[in-house]
Amino acid sequence: WMLRRNARQALKLPQVRARETELFRESIKGNLPNSGNVLLAACDDRYFYNFALGLIKSIERLGQPEAFHLLLLQPSGKVIEEAATLSKTLKHVRLTYSIDPCALAEGLPRREIYYTAARFLLAPLILEAGVERLLMIDVDAVMNRSPWPIIPSDFDHQSGAFIFRRNEKHPWRKILASAVLLNNSPGSMRLANAIAVSIAVSLGKKPKYHIDQILPFYVCDFASKTIQNFSTVDIPPKLMGYDYEPEAAFWTVKGHQALDTFIS
Repeated sequence: WMLRRNARQALKLPQVRARETELFRESIKGNLPNSGNVLLAACDDRYFYNFALGLIKSIERLGQPEAFHLLLLQPSGKVIEEAATLSKTLKHVRLTYSIDPCALAEGLPRREIYYTAARFLLAPLILEAGVERLLMIDVDAVMNRSPWPIIPSDFDHQSGAFIFRRNEKHPWRKILASAVLLNNSPGSMRLANAIAVSIAVSLGKKPKYHIDQILPFYVCDFASKTIQNFSTVDIPPKLMGYDYEPEAAFWTVKGHQALDTFIS
């Protein structure tokens, strides 16, 4: 009931803020992208080396301009230095990054609860900065082809796109958070803000479980019943592949060995 209440309250006003979201906004350092289509992923140091570098390499090898923002979760100086170097030396990937000290992770029983939700906290800031479309993906993926041609041209009239699993019984399984698509329309920005607020407030209650899938579902469910002209659509099936389908934009990888197989 607490999560449902937080989701409902976060939708009450278009620009509602909370003490927790203000803490996040004030703590973030770095440069945000401010135009065009942008990919977003988040990682700690371990995932930076195990997955983020491989994801960046897979984007770079396609040889086409692609904007990618990386949210670094309490990074070491070495990781910050490597990200800075990459941002200056990559030919095709326009890499930007933010540094998150993970203030909202304090007191959680497992920091992974925060790590999986952190990109939702950053999404409103990126859209406010001027980005037109924002595709949030899991960092343990590789790019096989650009996702943007796969997205229907009328998506900009939607509030968001998710991997819905409508036949699942439990609310925490009705959305798969491996890919989430937002845009800079007022409805989508309101959705992004409501999800961020509901997550930030819920983190303040120190949950013992992951909230990065159940809260987006609750927010979308309540918004569809209370907000005029609110609409969401399914992520195109070809955007995220789970069995290395040749037509998929991204492949999820289950470990470093599989990652090496496709980017070596």
